[in-house]
Formats: sequence, structure tokens, C-alpha cells
Amino acid sequence: MKRAIMNEFKTEEIKRLIAEKIKTAKGDIPYSKIAEKCNVTSARISDVANNKIDCQLSTLLEIATGLRIHPKELFDIAFDFEDYYTGLDQ
Repeated sequence: MKRAIMNEFKTEEIKRLIAEKIKTAKGDIPYSKIAEKCNVTSARISDVANNKIDCQLSTLLEIATGLRIHPKELFDIAFDFEDYYTGLDQ
């Protein structure tokens, strides 16, 4: 049970970091302008950027398209996955 709780906590942290990347990439661009460039509504982009919802990978790909960035930029976060995995394996 402890592992499940630890995993859930880290998942939320990772989601928060990805949401922050979206907001950083967005800058001052309105969500409506990003939505015009992809197949996601401005409300959904806002929800993802504010970490209010879980989303599918396809949504993240669309958001990257709307932002005109490579999708890998959304996942380039300051998180020590090696340490996290080591902790899970103990």
C-alpha cells in the first residue's frame, strides 16, 4: 500500500511539473490563440496547464502543436526519475 501512495504522490508532482512547462511555453499567449492552432479547446488547454485534469497523450501532443514546440519539451522537467525508480524498487 505504501508504494501505491508514493507512486500517486510522484505522479501528481510530475503532472504539476508538466503543467508548469505548458504555462512557461505559453507565456503571454492567450489559450484561445493556442487552441486555434490545434485540435484542443482553450478550456481544456487551461485545465491541463493548471493541472486540473488528467489528459491523454494525444492532448499533450496537440497542445505542443498549438504551442509550436516539440512534444519532448513538455517532458523535459526537473525530476530525478532514477532516484524515484530506485525508491520504488526498494
